[in-house]
Amino acid sequence: MPFLTAYYTEKGYMKQVNQDALMIQTAKSSKGSVGMFVVCDGMGGLNKGEVASSTIIEALSYWFKHLLPFLLDSAEVEELPLYLVEKIESINQDLIESSADKQMGSTLTAIIMVDNQYFTFQIGDSRAYALGQEVTRLTKDQSLVAREVERGMITEQQAMTHPQRHVLLQCIGVESDIEVVTTSGVLSEGEQILLCTDGFYRSLTTEEIHQVIAQDTLVDKGNMEESLNALVQTIKSREETDDITAILVQTV
Repeated sequence: MPFLTAYYTEKGYMKQVNQDALMIQTAKSSKGSVGMFVVCDGMGGLNKGEVASSTIIEALSYWFKHLLPFLLDSAEVEELPLYLVEKIESINQDLIESSADKQMGSTLTAIIMVDNQYFTFQIGDSRAYALGQEVTRLTKDQSLVAREVERGMITEQQAMTHPQRHVLLQCIGVESDIEVVTTSGVLSEGEQILLCTDGFYRSLTTEEIHQVIAQDTLVDKGNMEESLNALVQTIKSREETDDITAILVQTV
């Protein structure tokens, strides 16, 4: 069961560099088709955000190519989250140790798929969605405003423009004690997975995402790219200034 993928990434308006980073890796294995999809948002309020996000991607790419094949041969699919959480914790510690002033951080939203079975991994406020007959959030924002929304202190609409909307409860590369939140599920026929940074989702409603991204199981790569580009044009028309990154995945 191979994967169709499309992606978009671009630095924000008036920004010098794109602090977002992404990864798309797919392979055949003894357990079936395997894919790993990651988005990272280097912290805009911290120095070297682009270094943090790219370092995470490089480390995970190495893990996928050199360690995951061994795990797929020797472990059960359901055990994979344990090994990836361990790797993410190791990356976090490496980033902390490589930055004496601890001014290097990033979010991380990752998905491993083995055929249509998926596992999500979350640090920060980038997101993953399942898109089918309806839109399902697969991740929960680890941010100050998300916590306030959950407590009923502010509305989701207020959170979108709140002055502290960029304050995270945890990220990679700043504190040694992190909790990688994991979930799992099975992608239904015709469903797609969307991973994105806050520069992508902040200016869009879930209804707009649902309307633009095709639900058809026969969707091709070109249509997937067109859907992402259409959403990006809407985002830009609303004067989003942050870096914009998204990955769209479908099994075929």
